[in-house]
Amino acid sequence: MKTIFAEKYRPQTLDDVIGQEDAIASLKGFIKHDKVPHMLFTGPAGTGKTTTAVALAKDLYGENWKEYFLEMNASDDNGINTIREKVKSYARIKVIGRKYKIIFMDECDNMTKDAQSALRRIIEMYSDKCRFILSCNYPNKIIDPIKDRCVVFRFKSIKPEDMVSTIDKISKAEDLVLTDKAQQELSLLSHGSMRLVLNTLYKLKYGEKTPDTITETEIRKSLCYLNDKDIKQMVFFAKEGYLDKIDTALEDLLYNKGYTTIEIIRALRRLLKESEVLSTKQKIQALVGLGDVDFRIAEGATPDIQLKTYVSSLILLYEENK
Repeated sequence: MKTIFAEKYRPQTLDDVIGQEDAIASLKGFIKHDKVPHMLFTGPAGTGKTTTAVALAKDLYGENWKEYFLEMNASDDNGINTIREKVKSYARIKVIGRKYKIIFMDECDNMTKDAQSALRRIIEMYSDKCRFILSCNYPNKIIDPIKDRCVVFRFKSIKPEDMVSTIDKISKAEDLVLTDKAQQELSLLSHGSMRLVLNTLYKLKYGEKTPDTITETEIRKSLCYLNDKDIKQMVFFAKEGYLDKIDTALEDLLYNKGYTTIEIIRALRRLLKESEVLSTKQKIQALVGLGDVDFRIAEGATPDIQLKTYVSSLILLYEENK
């Protein structure tokens, strides 16, 4: 059985975690003094929040760390009954041989407000025998009473220069030959997510059509990276006022080429900023509107309708310059 790289190369200790130096320094201090507080890890996906929580438990408890560590995904168990039953039942169990155990709850921003309120009470009641580590992508969705009871750590997107050495090390260990430009391309297009880097290397390792030497072109193909030509063509349709062609182009991107709304929004944002036709004021107007689209889609609005309406509205901006 082929072990996926995200697990095979997961850091085992805090010393192995890359790109989060400030957080790691504080966590080591907590372990040194045996003064681990309740904590909230926030930041983008793939930046090491879960990995860091597990590494902390291993450094703190040693080889028997699983006896003192419970991991839950709050997006799966996000209701108040789960908090009252599963979490409370574990939290109230007396600790043997240690001062406290750790409950790690991932994706807490998916918990209901009622569930978060119940969790806040459990944190208060069982602090004598339990520490909570919570993680989320969107800290604004966590209620203030929970944030007030936690030490907050903001996990940053991992810098490309911090990723390259890891990419090089894993590539050599797995007999993958990546050019220097390919390594740089992978570190840039992963947008700070080490998980995406590891999954891409796994795909390249076991993909049937992977060439002996992997170039930046292969990296873009493996990441299903959106081709700027497609977006430029759609923007061109807006510039020329071709309303029907905008709809057709977007449907092709979403349903035939399989691009995600996030990829399209990122590419649109980049191209609008680089536009030589729009004025600075018009660029700002376009980017603000794009941000609104991103927010509405995140809140559950229909992606294709939002994007079609937005790109069509660009026709009005371009007409101002005619």
